[in-house]
Amino acid sequence: MGYKMKNSLKFAVLGAGHGGYAMAADLTLAGYEVNLFNRSPGPIKAIRKRGGIEITGEAVHGEGFAKIKKTTTDMKEAIEDVDIIMIVVPAYGHKFMIDQSMPYLKDEQIIVFHTGNFASLRLAKELKKRGKKNLLCETSLLIYSCRITGPSSVFVDGLKRKLPTAAFPAIKTDEVLKVLRGAYPQLIPATNVLETSFENLNPIFHPQITLLNAGFTERTKGDYIFYKDGVTPGVGSVIQAVDDERASVANALGIRVTPTTKWLDIMYGAKGKNIYEAIQDCKPYLDPGERGPKNFQFRFVTEDVPYGLVPIASLGDLLKVSTPNIKAVIHLWSTINQVNYFEEGYTVEKLGLSDLTSKEIIRLVTEGEL
Repeated sequence: MGYKMKNSLKFAVLGAGHGGYAMAADLTLAGYEVNLFNRSPGPIKAIRKRGGIEITGEAVHGEGFAKIKKTTTDMKEAIEDVDIIMIVVPAYGHKFMIDQSMPYLKDEQIIVFHTGNFASLRLAKELKKRGKKNLLCETSLLIYSCRITGPSSVFVDGLKRKLPTAAFPAIKTDEVLKVLRGAYPQLIPATNVLETSFENLNPIFHPQITLLNAGFTERTKGDYIFYKDGVTPGVGSVIQAVDDERASVANALGIRVTPTTKWLDIMYGAKGKNIYEAIQDCKPYLDPGERGPKNFQFRFVTEDVPYGLVPIASLGDLLKVSTPNIKAVIHLWSTINQVNYFEEGYTVEKLGLSDLTSKEIIRLVTEGEL
């Protein structure tokens, strides 16, 4: 492909939330040119006023004040002349970013979803319809555990030590990683974009913990440490049941996912005989700043249920794998929020997989076509 290497790369970071702040600042301190885009002007104005973003904590490229090259609410301005487009928004914002960038995309630009949440499968069709040939890539999670601490400052309380990453199609993964690892050496190759989506543990943690602390959340408006206070041995047992179903569906596709306890050890060095113990040994999860959601119109539900749990359950139905615990969680959140997440979420129909066998699905994500 002839992509540029290392610090000569130019990045656009789409989304000025917690992750976008951290990524834009971190990449800037690493010596890259970075354009930061946000849909609403508030964060952009705050960053412009100060002239950049202060990043502290365990960033990939250290702490400091990052003078972002360009901050904008204009998509054309954000992505013109960049090599890599990093989409750092919840899954419900992925399509907006693709739709807005579509008129200005150049074929050689790589688009990376942080995190994937089945985005490549869902949105590759949109790009193809418009004649775009951009290579898509996704990570299993955001590399940073971070939070905005002020109008133009962000704190990183933890980094993923290894982060599964795949291109769509998977035959391009090694090529893409050669480009991205200059900025993020933690990236490791995943088998395909199904593996990256299955390795996203946000849907395995967030909806279950929030559901089983629903009364506590409504009573305190989220005034508790989400993982430390919200995960008890009983809650851990439900997470384990959901995790087992995730693994069963993945196995039906020939994908071996990392068990949650092992994942916590690999990513954060957290030890424990079970999920409860491992979470209570995970430093970033014990941070007092990791508060619970103030209400249920929050990404722990509105992202992780329709774009995380629903596709796993839908794939389970397609592959004849039972997912009773996952479906129970989806049903209960549909009742609480008065939204049919089974209809709103990423089903196999929306992902273009409903008429395919498991072998055909793997061929699609490997080669990009059947």
